Amino acid sequence: MIGLFFLLALLALLCVLAPALWSRQPSATPAQSNAAEASRAWYQQRLDALAEEDLEQSQRAELADELGAVLLAEYPQEPAGADTRAVEDKPNTVKPANLLLGLGVLLVGLAAALYAALGSYGATKIQGAQAILGLSGEQSSDELRRWQGRLGQWLTSQPDDAQSWYLLGHAHLKLGEFSLAAAAFAQAHEYADGDVSVKFYWLQARYLERQGVLDERSRQLADDILAADPNNPQVLEMLAVAAISDGDAGAAITMLNRTLNSEQRPERVRATVDAIAALRSAYAQQADNLDVQIKVVVEAEAAPMAGIVFVVARPVGGGMPYAVARRPSWLLPFAVTLDDLVSMSGNRPLSQAAEVEVLVRLSASGLAQAEAGDWTWLSQPLSLKSADKPVELQAQLTPPS
Repeated sequence: MIGLFFLLALLALLCVLAPALWSRQPSATPAQSNAAEASRAWYQQRLDALAEEDLEQSQRAELADELGAVLLAEYPQEPAGADTRAVEDKPNTVKPANLLLGLGVLLVGLAAALYAALGSYGATKIQGAQAILGLSGEQSSDELRRWQGRLGQWLTSQPDDAQSWYLLGHAHLKLGEFSLAAAAFAQAHEYADGDVSVKFYWLQARYLERQGVLDERSRQLADDILAADPNNPQVLEMLAVAAISDGDAGAAITMLNRTLNSEQRPERVRATVDAIAALRSAYAQQADNLDVQIKVVVEAEAAPMAGIVFVVARPVGGGMPYAVARRPSWLLPFAVTLDDLVSMSGNRPLSQAAEVEVLVRLSASGLAQAEAGDWTWLSQPLSLKSADKPVELQAQLTPPS
Protein backbone atom coordinates (compact mmCIF):
# COMPACT_ATOMS: atom_id res chain seq x y z
CA MET A 1 0.00 0.00 0.00
CA ILE A 2 2.81 2.46 0.83
CA GLY A 3 4.48 1.61 -2.51
CA LEU A 4 1.26 2.40 -4.35
CA PHE A 5 1.06 5.76 -2.59
CA PHE A 6 4.56 6.76 -3.75
CA LEU A 7 3.84 5.56 -7.30
CA LEU A 8 0.75 7.78 -7.49
CA ALA A 9 2.70 10.74 -6.13
CA LEU A 10 5.45 10.23 -8.74
CA LEU A 11 2.92 10.05 -11.58
CA ALA A 12 1.29 13.24 -10.34
CA LEU A 13 4.67 15.03 -10.32
CA LEU A 14 5.43 13.90 -13.87
CA CYS A 15 2.04 15.13 -15.10
CA VAL A 16 2.65 18.56 -13.55
CA LEU A 17 6.17 18.86 -15.02
CA ALA A 18 5.46 17.33 -18.43
CA PRO A 19 4.20 20.54 -20.12
CA ALA A 20 7.41 22.35 -19.15
CA LEU A 21 9.55 19.44 -20.37
CA TRP A 22 8.14 19.29 -23.90
CA SER A 23 6.70 22.79 -24.50
CA ARG A 24 7.97 24.82 -27.51
CA GLN A 25 8.12 28.58 -27.83
CA PRO A 26 4.76 30.21 -27.27
CA SER A 27 2.61 31.27 -30.20
CA ALA A 28 2.53 34.95 -31.19
CA THR A 29 -0.33 36.95 -29.81
CA PRO A 30 -2.73 38.75 -32.24
CA ALA A 31 -1.14 42.13 -31.33
CA GLN A 32 2.34 40.77 -32.07
CA SER A 33 1.19 39.36 -35.42
CA ASN A 34 -0.44 42.71 -36.45
CA ALA A 35 2.68 44.69 -35.51
CA ALA A 36 4.89 42.37 -37.54
CA GLU A 37 2.58 42.62 -40.53
CA ALA A 38 2.56 46.45 -40.38
CA SER A 39 6.35 46.50 -40.17
CA ARG A 40 6.63 44.25 -43.18
CA ALA A 41 4.18 46.51 -45.13
CA TRP A 42 6.18 49.59 -44.18
CA TYR A 43 9.38 47.83 -45.27
CA GLN A 44 7.83 46.96 -48.62
CA GLN A 45 6.64 50.56 -49.15
CA ARG A 46 10.12 51.90 -48.48
CA LEU A 47 11.59 49.45 -50.98
CA ASP A 48 9.08 50.58 -53.59
CA ALA A 49 9.94 54.25 -52.89
CA LEU A 50 13.65 53.54 -53.25
CA ALA A 51 13.01 52.00 -56.63
CA GLU A 52 11.42 55.26 -57.86
CA GLU A 53 14.16 57.56 -56.56
CA ASP A 54 17.06 58.51 -58.78
CA LEU A 55 19.83 56.75 -56.96
CA GLU A 56 22.75 54.72 -57.98
CA GLN A 57 22.39 50.99 -57.70
CA SER A 58 24.95 50.75 -54.92
CA GLN A 59 23.21 53.44 -52.86
CA ARG A 60 19.78 51.79 -53.39
CA ALA A 61 21.16 48.39 -52.21
CA GLU A 62 22.80 49.97 -49.16
CA LEU A 63 19.55 51.68 -48.06
CA ALA A 64 17.57 48.44 -48.59
CA ASP A 65 20.00 46.54 -46.35
CA GLU A 66 19.66 49.19 -43.63
CA LEU A 67 15.85 48.94 -43.75
CA GLY A 68 16.05 45.14 -43.53
CA ALA A 69 18.38 45.37 -40.54
CA VAL A 70 15.91 47.59 -38.72
CA LEU A 71 13.05 45.12 -39.33
CA LEU A 72 15.16 42.13 -38.21
CA ALA A 73 16.18 43.93 -35.02
CA GLU A 74 12.52 44.39 -34.07
CA TYR A 75 11.29 40.85 -35.09
CA PRO A 76 14.27 38.47 -35.28
CA GLN A 77 12.02 35.38 -35.50
CA GLU A 78 10.07 36.85 -38.40
CA PRO A 79 12.55 38.21 -40.94
CA ALA A 80 11.31 40.09 -43.97
CA GLY A 81 9.79 37.83 -46.53
CA ALA A 82 9.21 35.00 -44.05
CA ASP A 83 6.13 32.86 -44.54
CA THR A 84 3.54 34.28 -42.17
CA ARG A 85 1.79 30.92 -42.06
CA ALA A 86 4.55 29.63 -39.75
CA VAL A 87 3.02 31.63 -36.91
CA GLU A 88 -0.45 30.41 -37.71
CA ASP A 89 0.57 26.77 -38.03
CA LYS A 90 2.39 26.48 -34.65
CA PRO A 91 0.73 23.81 -32.51
CA ASN A 92 -1.30 24.98 -29.50
CA THR A 93 0.12 23.42 -26.31
CA VAL A 94 -2.24 25.16 -23.89
CA LYS A 95 -4.99 22.51 -23.84
CA PRO A 96 -2.71 19.44 -23.41
CA ALA A 97 -0.87 21.26 -20.63
CA ASN A 98 -4.10 21.98 -18.79
CA LEU A 99 -5.18 18.38 -19.21
CA LEU A 100 -1.95 17.06 -17.74
CA LEU A 101 -2.09 19.57 -14.92
CA GLY A 102 -5.63 18.45 -14.05
CA LEU A 103 -4.56 14.81 -14.17
CA GLY A 104 -1.67 15.60 -11.87
CA VAL A 105 -3.99 17.24 -9.35
CA LEU A 106 -6.30 14.21 -9.49
CA LEU A 107 -3.42 11.83 -8.85
CA VAL A 108 -2.24 13.95 -5.93
CA GLY A 109 -5.75 13.67 -4.47
CA LEU A 110 -5.78 9.89 -4.90
CA ALA A 111 -2.36 9.58 -3.29
CA ALA A 112 -3.49 11.70 -0.34
CA ALA A 113 -6.64 9.61 0.09
CA LEU A 114 -4.59 6.41 0.03
CA TYR A 115 -2.18 7.80 2.60
CA ALA A 116 -5.10 8.79 4.82
CA ALA A 117 -6.53 5.27 4.52
CA LEU A 118 -3.23 3.82 5.72
CA GLY A 119 -3.57 5.87 8.88
CA SER A 120 0.12 6.48 9.30
CA TYR A 121 3.39 5.58 7.70
CA GLY A 122 4.29 4.03 11.06
CA ALA A 123 1.92 1.18 10.26
CA THR A 124 4.68 -0.41 8.20
CA LYS A 125 6.67 -0.97 11.37
CA ILE A 126 4.04 -3.35 12.79
CA GLN A 127 3.30 -5.23 9.58
CA GLY A 128 3.73 -8.94 10.30
CA ALA A 129 3.04 -8.55 14.02
CA GLN A 130 0.65 -11.50 13.77
CA ALA A 131 3.81 -13.63 13.98
CA ILE A 132 3.61 -13.07 17.75
CA LEU A 133 0.82 -15.67 17.92
CA GLY A 134 3.20 -18.38 16.69
CA LEU A 135 6.24 -17.46 18.81
CA SER A 136 7.40 -19.25 21.93
CA GLY A 137 8.05 -17.28 25.09
CA GLU A 138 11.06 -19.44 25.95
CA GLN A 139 12.67 -19.69 22.50
CA SER A 140 11.74 -16.31 20.99
CA SER A 141 11.84 -13.91 23.93
CA ASP A 142 14.10 -11.40 22.13
CA GLU A 143 11.82 -11.23 19.12
CA LEU A 144 8.77 -10.89 21.35
CA ARG A 145 10.38 -7.94 23.13
CA ARG A 146 11.16 -6.27 19.79
CA TRP A 147 7.50 -6.58 18.85
CA GLN A 148 6.54 -5.18 22.25
CA GLY A 149 8.58 -2.05 21.53
CA ARG A 150 7.14 -1.56 18.05
CA LEU A 151 3.56 -2.11 19.14
CA GLY A 152 4.04 0.18 22.15
CA GLN A 153 5.27 3.03 19.91
CA TRP A 154 2.44 2.48 17.45
CA LEU A 155 -0.23 2.46 20.15
CA THR A 156 1.07 5.76 21.52
CA SER A 157 -0.28 7.43 18.37
CA GLN A 158 -3.08 4.94 17.62
CA PRO A 159 -4.54 4.05 21.03
CA ASP A 160 -7.81 2.73 19.58
CA ASP A 161 -6.20 -0.08 17.53
CA ALA A 162 -7.83 -3.14 19.14
CA GLN A 163 -5.85 -5.63 17.03
CA SER A 164 -2.50 -4.17 18.15
CA TRP A 165 -3.57 -4.23 21.81
CA TYR A 166 -4.58 -7.87 21.33
CA LEU A 167 -1.19 -8.80 19.86
CA LEU A 168 0.66 -6.84 22.55
CA GLY A 169 -1.32 -8.75 25.18
CA HIS A 170 -0.19 -12.05 23.65
CA ALA A 171 3.44 -10.90 23.71
CA HIS A 172 3.17 -10.08 27.42
CA LEU A 173 1.33 -13.32 28.12
CA LYS A 174 4.00 -15.44 26.40
CA LEU A 175 6.71 -13.71 28.43
CA GLY A 176 4.89 -14.32 31.71
CA GLU A 177 4.04 -10.64 32.23
CA PHE A 178 0.49 -11.37 33.32
CA SER A 179 -0.35 -7.96 34.77
CA LEU A 180 0.75 -6.18 31.59
CA ALA A 181 -1.07 -8.78 29.50
CA ALA A 182 -4.29 -8.20 31.43
CA ALA A 183 -3.98 -4.45 30.90
CA ALA A 184 -3.38 -4.86 27.15
CA PHE A 185 -6.32 -7.24 26.72
CA ALA A 186 -8.49 -4.83 28.72
CA GLN A 187 -7.67 -2.11 26.18
CA ALA A 188 -8.43 -4.49 23.30
CA HIS A 189 -11.74 -5.35 24.98
CA GLU A 190 -12.64 -1.66 25.23
CA TYR A 191 -12.49 -1.31 21.43
CA ALA A 192 -13.70 -4.85 20.57
CA ASP A 193 -16.23 -5.61 23.28
CA GLY A 194 -17.99 -8.40 21.38
CA ASP A 195 -14.88 -10.41 20.51
CA VAL A 196 -14.99 -13.71 22.46
CA SER A 197 -11.30 -14.37 21.79
CA VAL A 198 -10.34 -11.10 23.48
CA LYS A 199 -12.57 -11.96 26.44
CA PHE A 200 -10.97 -15.40 26.78
CA TYR A 201 -7.36 -14.17 26.84
CA TRP A 202 -8.24 -11.29 29.15
CA LEU A 203 -9.80 -13.83 31.51
CA GLN A 204 -6.75 -16.08 31.23
CA ALA A 205 -4.35 -13.21 31.98
CA ARG A 206 -6.42 -12.12 35.00
CA TYR A 207 -6.63 -15.74 36.22
CA LEU A 208 -2.86 -16.19 36.04
CA GLU A 209 -2.17 -12.76 37.52
CA ARG A 210 -4.36 -13.59 40.54
CA GLN A 211 -3.02 -17.16 40.80
CA GLY A 212 -6.31 -18.93 40.17
CA VAL A 213 -8.62 -16.56 42.00
CA LEU A 214 -11.66 -15.38 40.03
CA ASP A 215 -12.98 -11.99 41.03
CA GLU A 216 -16.35 -10.59 39.98
CA ARG A 217 -15.02 -9.17 36.68
CA SER A 218 -13.39 -12.48 35.78
CA ARG A 219 -16.56 -14.43 36.52
CA GLN A 220 -18.51 -12.06 34.28
CA LEU A 221 -16.02 -12.70 31.48
CA ALA A 222 -16.37 -16.45 32.03
CA ASP A 223 -20.16 -16.20 31.80
CA ASP A 224 -19.90 -14.18 28.58
CA ILE A 225 -17.60 -16.78 27.03
CA LEU A 226 -19.79 -19.73 28.06
CA ALA A 227 -22.83 -17.96 26.63
CA ALA A 228 -21.13 -18.14 23.23
CA ASP A 229 -19.29 -21.45 23.78
CA PRO A 230 -21.05 -23.49 26.51
CA ASN A 231 -18.47 -26.30 26.55
CA ASN A 232 -15.27 -24.27 26.48
CA PRO A 233 -13.00 -26.65 28.45
CA GLN A 234 -10.46 -24.05 29.60
CA VAL A 235 -13.10 -21.74 31.08
CA LEU A 236 -14.96 -24.65 32.68
CA GLU A 237 -11.73 -25.85 34.28
CA MET A 238 -11.05 -22.37 35.66
CA LEU A 239 -14.51 -22.31 37.19
CA ALA A 240 -14.06 -25.82 38.58
CA VAL A 241 -10.77 -24.91 40.25
CA ALA A 242 -12.35 -21.76 41.69
CA ALA A 243 -15.27 -23.85 43.00
CA ILE A 244 -12.88 -26.29 44.68
CA SER A 245 -11.06 -23.36 46.30
CA ASP A 246 -14.43 -22.13 47.57
CA GLY A 247 -15.25 -25.58 48.94
CA ASP A 248 -18.10 -26.06 46.45
CA ALA A 249 -17.55 -29.68 45.29
CA GLY A 250 -20.94 -29.82 43.57
CA ALA A 251 -20.20 -26.88 41.27
CA ALA A 252 -16.75 -28.32 40.51
CA ILE A 253 -18.29 -31.69 39.53
CA THR A 254 -20.77 -29.95 37.24
CA MET A 255 -18.06 -27.95 35.48
CA LEU A 256 -15.69 -30.89 35.07
CA ASN A 257 -18.45 -33.08 33.63
CA ARG A 258 -19.14 -30.40 31.04
CA THR A 259 -15.50 -30.33 29.95
CA LEU A 260 -15.85 -33.96 28.85
CA ASN A 261 -18.38 -32.89 26.22
CA SER A 262 -15.56 -31.53 24.08
CA GLU A 263 -12.23 -32.70 25.54
CA GLN A 264 -10.51 -35.30 23.33
CA ARG A 265 -6.97 -35.59 24.72
CA PRO A 266 -6.70 -38.93 26.56
CA GLU A 267 -4.45 -37.64 29.34
CA ARG A 268 -6.80 -34.75 30.09
CA VAL A 269 -9.87 -36.98 29.96
CA ARG A 270 -8.32 -39.46 32.39
CA ALA A 271 -7.26 -36.70 34.79
CA THR A 272 -10.72 -35.14 34.67
CA VAL A 273 -12.50 -38.45 35.31
CA ASP A 274 -10.20 -39.14 38.27
CA ALA A 275 -10.87 -35.65 39.65
CA ILE A 276 -14.62 -36.17 39.36
CA ALA A 277 -14.34 -39.50 41.19
CA ALA A 278 -12.35 -37.88 43.99
CA LEU A 279 -14.86 -35.07 44.35
CA ARG A 280 -17.75 -37.57 44.32
CA SER A 281 -16.26 -39.44 47.23
CA ALA A 282 -16.27 -36.22 49.25
CA TYR A 283 -19.69 -35.08 48.08
CA ALA A 284 -22.77 -36.14 50.06
CA GLN A 285 -24.62 -38.89 48.21
CA GLN A 286 -28.36 -38.40 47.73
CA ALA A 287 -31.03 -41.10 47.68
CA ASP A 288 -32.16 -40.07 44.20
CA ASN A 289 -28.72 -40.60 42.67
CA LEU A 290 -28.26 -43.20 39.94
CA ASP A 291 -24.91 -45.00 40.09
CA VAL A 292 -24.35 -46.82 36.78
CA GLN A 293 -21.59 -49.39 36.26
CA ILE A 294 -21.02 -49.87 32.50
CA LYS A 295 -19.21 -52.63 30.68
CA VAL A 296 -19.36 -54.36 27.30
CA VAL A 297 -20.51 -57.92 26.68
CA VAL A 298 -18.36 -58.97 23.75
CA GLU A 299 -19.61 -61.97 21.86
CA ALA A 300 -19.12 -62.04 18.12
CA GLU A 301 -17.50 -58.63 17.60
CA ALA A 302 -15.51 -56.00 19.46
CA ALA A 303 -17.06 -52.72 20.55
CA PRO A 304 -15.81 -49.61 18.73
CA MET A 305 -13.10 -48.01 20.83
CA ALA A 306 -13.18 -44.64 19.07
CA GLY A 307 -16.81 -43.91 19.92
CA ILE A 308 -18.68 -42.05 22.66
CA VAL A 309 -20.80 -43.57 25.45
CA PHE A 310 -23.90 -41.58 26.43
CA VAL A 311 -25.53 -42.36 29.79
CA VAL A 312 -28.99 -40.83 29.88
CA ALA A 313 -31.72 -40.62 32.52
CA ARG A 314 -34.97 -39.82 30.71
CA PRO A 315 -38.76 -40.18 31.03
CA VAL A 316 -39.99 -43.74 30.53
CA GLY A 317 -40.46 -44.39 26.83
CA GLY A 318 -38.24 -41.51 25.77
CA GLY A 319 -38.34 -37.73 25.79
CA MET A 320 -36.18 -34.84 26.92
CA PRO A 321 -33.44 -36.24 29.22
CA TYR A 322 -33.25 -35.24 32.86
CA ALA A 323 -29.51 -35.90 33.17
CA VAL A 324 -26.71 -36.96 30.82
CA ALA A 325 -23.10 -38.07 31.22
CA ARG A 326 -20.71 -38.47 28.29
CA ARG A 327 -17.51 -40.52 28.21
CA PRO A 328 -15.15 -41.81 25.48
CA SER A 329 -15.59 -45.55 24.81
CA TRP A 330 -11.93 -46.32 25.38
CA LEU A 331 -12.57 -45.75 29.11
CA LEU A 332 -14.78 -48.87 29.28
CA PRO A 333 -15.50 -50.33 31.76
CA PHE A 334 -16.28 -47.29 33.92
CA ALA A 335 -18.86 -45.93 36.38
CA VAL A 336 -20.86 -42.70 36.30
CA THR A 337 -23.31 -41.05 38.66
CA LEU A 338 -26.45 -39.36 37.36
CA ASP A 339 -27.93 -36.73 39.67
CA ASP A 340 -28.87 -33.06 39.77
CA LEU A 341 -25.22 -32.06 39.20
CA VAL A 342 -25.42 -33.38 35.63
CA SER A 343 -29.01 -32.35 34.95
CA MET A 344 -29.70 -31.02 31.48
CA SER A 345 -31.54 -28.02 32.91
CA GLY A 346 -31.89 -26.41 36.28
CA ASN A 347 -35.61 -26.25 35.63
CA ARG A 348 -35.88 -30.06 35.27
CA PRO A 349 -33.63 -31.61 37.95
CA LEU A 350 -33.44 -35.39 38.10
CA SER A 351 -34.52 -35.34 41.75
CA GLN A 352 -37.93 -34.01 40.71
CA ALA A 353 -38.68 -36.89 38.30
CA ALA A 354 -41.19 -39.42 39.65
CA GLU A 355 -40.11 -42.25 37.32
CA VAL A 356 -37.23 -42.59 34.88
CA GLU A 357 -35.37 -45.08 32.74
CA VAL A 358 -31.66 -45.16 32.02
CA LEU A 359 -30.37 -45.57 28.47
CA VAL A 360 -26.72 -46.34 27.81
CA ARG A 361 -25.71 -45.95 24.18
CA LEU A 362 -22.33 -46.42 22.51
CA SER A 363 -22.15 -44.38 19.32
CA ALA A 364 -19.32 -45.14 16.92
CA SER A 365 -19.82 -41.74 15.24
CA GLY A 366 -20.07 -39.81 18.49
CA LEU A 367 -23.38 -38.24 17.48
CA ALA A 368 -26.05 -37.57 20.09
CA GLN A 369 -28.75 -38.89 17.74
CA ALA A 370 -29.43 -42.64 17.77
CA GLU A 371 -28.12 -44.61 14.79
CA ALA A 372 -28.63 -48.13 13.48
CA GLY A 373 -25.18 -49.37 14.51
CA ASP A 374 -25.29 -48.20 18.14
CA TRP A 375 -24.61 -50.55 21.02
CA THR A 376 -27.30 -50.03 23.66
CA TRP A 377 -28.64 -51.01 27.09
CA LEU A 378 -31.97 -49.91 28.60
CA SER A 379 -33.05 -50.21 32.23
CA GLN A 380 -36.44 -51.02 33.64
CA PRO A 381 -38.56 -48.06 34.84
CA LEU A 382 -37.16 -46.70 38.10
CA SER A 383 -39.05 -44.87 40.83
CA LEU A 384 -36.68 -42.47 42.54
CA LYS A 385 -39.22 -41.19 45.06
CA SER A 386 -39.45 -44.57 46.79
CA ALA A 387 -35.67 -45.08 47.00
CA ASP A 388 -34.00 -44.59 50.38
CA LYS A 389 -30.46 -44.85 49.01
CA PRO A 390 -28.68 -44.34 45.66
CA VAL A 391 -29.87 -46.73 42.95
CA GLU A 392 -27.13 -48.95 41.56
CA LEU A 393 -27.36 -50.30 38.01
CA GLN A 394 -25.24 -52.77 36.07
CA ALA A 395 -25.33 -51.85 32.38
CA GLN A 396 -24.04 -54.35 29.83
CA LEU A 397 -23.68 -52.96 26.30
CA THR A 398 -24.43 -55.41 23.50
CA PRO A 399 -23.99 -55.06 19.75
CA PRO A 400 -26.98 -54.20 17.58
CA SER A 401 -29.14 -57.17 16.59
